[in-house]
Amino acid sequence: MIKRTLTLLLILVPALLIAQGWRSKPLAISVFNNATMLPPASFTAVFNQPLHPGLTASYEFGWKEKAYSKWFQNASIGFFRQRYVYQALLLFIQAGYQRYLGHLSLEGSLHLGYMHAFLLTDRAVKKDNGTYEYRRGLGKPQFITGAGIGLGYNLGGKEKVRRVFINYDVRLQMPFVKSYVTLLPNGIVSAGMQFTLE
Repeated sequence: MIKRTLTLLLILVPALLIAQGWRSKPLAISVFNNATMLPPASFTAVFNQPLHPGLTASYEFGWKEKAYSKWFQNASIGFFRQRYVYQALLLFIQAGYQRYLGHLSLEGSLHLGYMHAFLLTDRAVKKDNGTYEYRRGLGKPQFITGAGIGLGYNLGGKEKVRRVFINYDVRLQMPFVKSYVTLLPNGIVSAGMQFTLE
């Protein structure tokens, strides 16, 4: 099943990109820091806690664009390292609204996706005979959802986007630990650049 799905994705994604005129659509690269706290504490925590850094790459599908605004959707892949517990692969989409004020832009978005956490420490697994075996396993799949706000400045034009941005996102990962904290809040501050290849 997984092989079929991956094969289908490898065929469909290039076809969709070609059909979309992918070179004219914005790509974005950003770095971020993650803090596992509720807002607003998570906003300031990313500046004074130990770093939990990450990297994200996004491709934007424009829905509807006007002279001063647009509705958009991003498909993103990312990776981050929670310094003490795990490192994670992220696959998610963002849908939102962006308002232009000259070269300045403000945006709001909703997020939905998948996170696969790979544990950095061994965990104890109880065996049938009552003893424990320590192992890392294949990681833990989790669902992620959230919302964000952002501020950007386009150094280029409408057709040749060169937009630098800073975003603040609140994300929930679930299930985290069913018997303890099922919803784990995360605050993410990211900075990056969005650009077109044309």
